Amino acid sequence: MKKNTLHIILSLFVILAGTTSCLKGYLDRAPEAGLSDSDVFTKYANFKSYFYSVYNGANFTLRAHYPMWFHGNNQKLTLEALTDMCDMSRIQRAQPGKMGDGSTLIWAVGYNDESASRTAKVTYSWKIIRVCNTAIANIDRIQDATAQEKEDLLAQAYFVRGYCHFELFRLYGSLPYIDKVLGANDEWDLPRLEDVEFCKRCADDFQTAADHFKSAALMRRDPVSGSGHLAATDQDKPNGVTALAFKGRALLYAASPLSNTTNDSELWKEAAAANWEALNQALANGFILLPFANYTNNFYGTKYTDEQLWAYTTGSTTNYNNDRVQAFVGYPFSNNAFSSAQCPTQNFVDKFETKNGYPLNTEADRAAAVAAGEYNEQNPFKDRDPRFGAVVIYNQKDLRGYGAASLYVNEDGSLPTESLLRKREGSTDGVSETFYYEQKRTGNLSSKGEQNVILTDPIIRLAEVYLNYAEAVNEAYGPSGSAPGANLTAVEAVNTVRERAGMPGVLSQYTGSADAFRDRIKNERAVELCFEGYHYYCDIRRWKDAPAIGRSRLYGLRATKLSGGATSAYPTGFRYERFALPENRQIAWKNDGMYYIQFQTSDLLKMKNYTPNQTW
Repeated sequence: MKKNTLHIILSLFVILAGTTSCLKGYLDRAPEAGLSDSDVFTKYANFKSYFYSVYNGANFTLRAHYPMWFHGNNQKLTLEALTDMCDMSRIQRAQPGKMGDGSTLIWAVGYNDESASRTAKVTYSWKIIRVCNTAIANIDRIQDATAQEKEDLLAQAYFVRGYCHFELFRLYGSLPYIDKVLGANDEWDLPRLEDVEFCKRCADDFQTAADHFKSAALMRRDPVSGSGHLAATDQDKPNGVTALAFKGRALLYAASPLSNTTNDSELWKEAAAANWEALNQALANGFILLPFANYTNNFYGTKYTDEQLWAYTTGSTTNYNNDRVQAFVGYPFSNNAFSSAQCPTQNFVDKFETKNGYPLNTEADRAAAVAAGEYNEQNPFKDRDPRFGAVVIYNQKDLRGYGAASLYVNEDGSLPTESLLRKREGSTDGVSETFYYEQKRTGNLSSKGEQNVILTDPIIRLAEVYLNYAEAVNEAYGPSGSAPGANLTAVEAVNTVRERAGMPGVLSQYTGSADAFRDRIKNERAVELCFEGYHYYCDIRRWKDAPAIGRSRLYGLRATKLSGGATSAYPTGFRYERFALPENRQIAWKNDGMYYIQFQTSDLLKMKNYTPNQTW
């Protein structure tokens, strides 16, 4: 393991700010290039090349924070796998963390800067923040750029600085906020800020970025329609609407119980206002919720969509042996023994309501749905939320290249020849233990994963902004309230997302109070945003729901094919039985230190003014 400690990284702010000779190394360019300090910062092409290293630097990259990029962690780990949402088929690195061993995650999530792993969130972030601060400090030195070009660079620098700070916050909690190039006489060993203050500092950077994007006429980077639509130069870079949406997200985290320890209602009002501004600007600039027939375009098959406020595309891949997706895709589909797919649990599947909006989360919910003729556990996949079919591979689901998915056992316990649960003879290949696979990230399946499909990472999309707005408004003004100047209630915002999927509005018995509606908002977020952006991992922490979830049991749904075929009791010809996953696949919540990941010990020993997170 490389020992690029936070102490060393922060010290570089001091060392590299002082002299031009140090600057040459700092700019990550070959000495023989012959570029002086003046060459770099006075010429637009050089300045842009220098700043764009944050996106594609040789030894650091912003993509370490992109969910799909990070989740390619040698096919061993996704953050969703640390929750009740899914089980990793090959448990390896994920399961120790899921059971409360924080030491397994320190390196995997934040420090491993080997190029194949792409997980160096900590070390890469401080390097990127340093570049952003240097760019901001030197922006007025550019001599040959247009006003728009300078505004765009400045906007991106403020945005990326806020983004790196905020993404670190989501995993590590509050930090020092580095908003300048530290000089040789500046104190580098800084104390951490309070969570609310830290989130507000991020929000301020996002607002400043939005202001500069607006001045650059870049509230979106492409025309709303016509030539160049969704295909502009730098389409993969943030824009003004992105910045406003991230401001709304940051203020939502500030208002959430984990940060908002005094339950300050003003924080929820700020979050509601910010998310309304983001939503309003998104709609004004042509962003839409895609029709449900095109819903999966947000994830595969299309580089960019009008729902994505900011997205990263891996481009086209010919099969699922690509190490960026093997943490999502199961061995039967990738045809790769190293795949370690995230397989939905029954706990998660129960979050998908019936097609008429009946919840199925608890035994009482399911009993009520059964009494209403809405649900039958022996025909469990019939008449469910349409998003279920877009997200989950379940027994007998029709899969292109496979036919009916064989996710069952025979009555004697054997597996059918075509089973998607069958391991390669004599191997330890990872296959589903829950009788489910995840499809949201797996594209149009074809035989043994051979395909040619574009995979896209929606870093933030319009549906989230609707749900962020709904959550903040519900807490500040109630289900039927709205942000000042807004024409959308919290209930209407959630229902807008549901209606796109062909779902009815939330049933009236859940919209009468903020407390009742809160649980349906949480459920809606879990369903709509599952397996993207590690929202669920962060959501259950900021809501402080993680301890209860971490002490729950995880279940699968065993399907057994009956030799006698379909009967009135078993209308599909299969018997479905809930079962607890093995003990080595359960979840645990050891203590409240698990809200955040820790820095590695060697860093903490050098940071006397930083109060560390509780150890797990």
